[in-house]
Amino acid sequence: MKKYGKAILLAASALLSLAAFAQKTGQNGAQNPSYTGSLPVSENLSAQQYQAMAKVSLQDAVKAAQAALNTTATPTKVKLGVENGYLVWEVVLAGQEVKVDAGNGQVLHQEAVGAPEEKDGERHDENDGESHDDNG
Repeated sequence: MKKYGKAILLAASALLSLAAFAQKTGQNGAQNPSYTGSLPVSENLSAQQYQAMAKVSLQDAVKAAQAALNTTATPTKVKLGVENGYLVWEVVLAGQEVKVDAGNGQVLHQEAVGAPEEKDGERHDENDGESHDDNG
């Protein structure tokens, strides 16, 4: 019986993961916005594991975002996480959200903060300890 119990738990876990992925990617299977990074990762690692994998430092990610926006503004949020299955830095500054590849420092995407696409295709860690004003 124990052997079957483990198999059932494993199958249930796989189904839950698949359901979460399907909900995240939507009907057509594509994440929005869609881009490809250089460090593919799974979404179930710890913040420390992501940090150890990142080849680009927080400071270099901020510099890349500032260069992309041609500004020296101080970021209001910088977070390392998984986007579209890749490790990226999310840098918010000057009213823009910039996604910077954590492997090579390339800017992968940028958009105005609060744009509708911001909520699609990204993993949000609700216990990240950061607070930000979301007026809208």
